[in-house]
Amino acid sequence: MSNHLPEPTSAAKPDISELITDIVAGKLSLFDLITSPQDGDYRAHVEMIRAFSAITTDLRALKTLLRELEQKIADRENKGRDSEEIEKQLLRKDGHRRFEKLMVQRSEAFAGKPSLLSGHDFDTCLAQYQVLLSHVEKLWASAAQEYKLGNFPIAAFLSILVIEEIGKLGRLPQDLVNYDAPRGALDDHSVDRDHRRKHFIGVISGALINSRLDRILVKDVVKRLLHEAESDEFEKTRQACLYIDMKRGVPVTPAEQIGQHRAQTLVILAGELMAEVLGHFPWEFERMLDAVMTFEEEIGIPPKKVARQ
Repeated sequence: MSNHLPEPTSAAKPDISELITDIVAGKLSLFDLITSPQDGDYRAHVEMIRAFSAITTDLRALKTLLRELEQKIADRENKGRDSEEIEKQLLRKDGHRRFEKLMVQRSEAFAGKPSLLSGHDFDTCLAQYQVLLSHVEKLWASAAQEYKLGNFPIAAFLSILVIEEIGKLGRLPQDLVNYDAPRGALDDHSVDRDHRRKHFIGVISGALINSRLDRILVKDVVKRLLHEAESDEFEKTRQACLYIDMKRGVPVTPAEQIGQHRAQTLVILAGELMAEVLGHFPWEFERMLDAVMTFEEEIGIPPKKVARQ
């Protein structure tokens, strides 16, 4: 564990008094604290997050953080461009309204619900966390494989299932950070079962501000997907992936309703959202994004679009 971090304590009151003293005195940068844990060390990252949350409740430390942020911004050659671009994205995507709605939807889905992790200690909770994360990654890998095999309805269905799981598990990192907090008993109502709400949370959480997704899928496509997440279009597509239906008095199969383009869009969307929303720790994000980028290049997305920028 990093020398900067306090020894593990309860979630309620980590011992951060010495850290605050060093930060206010200029002996330790908050950015150094954030980057101090080594990749792959879950416990160190969790303790860093807990310490940072506690530190920033101290007004002196908060003022220090603001000064550091101002300096970081001043040091960037493209000062001002990032915030301007984010604001443009939000305006183009009706982002302010949708963000407020996202907060309400997340509250309705998660508030008052017990943790999804039921372990009695950190290691047990971490093992549960990794099993849940691995399930979603394998699900997306199956969607990508079905797409490459030409099974477009199944690929699209699995992609929507991934989006639903993203919407359901968006709280998972916070559950791990608060692994030792008091929790209620898990029951059948501990996870959200509202498909439309999971579609909304899953898509809006990762696509509202996402220049990479805008680049790969094209901005107008992303804008349409945001609209679909707020309507019942994902649920309609989900049904069309599985069942024979009647259209204009003629029976149609899933293969006739879900073509290659629709499937490709959904597989890419699900993969990018998975990395953006569930890749909470740096090495998880890199692992997920590497898998998505490999798929995107395999199906012919130009390397310049796929590459990190």
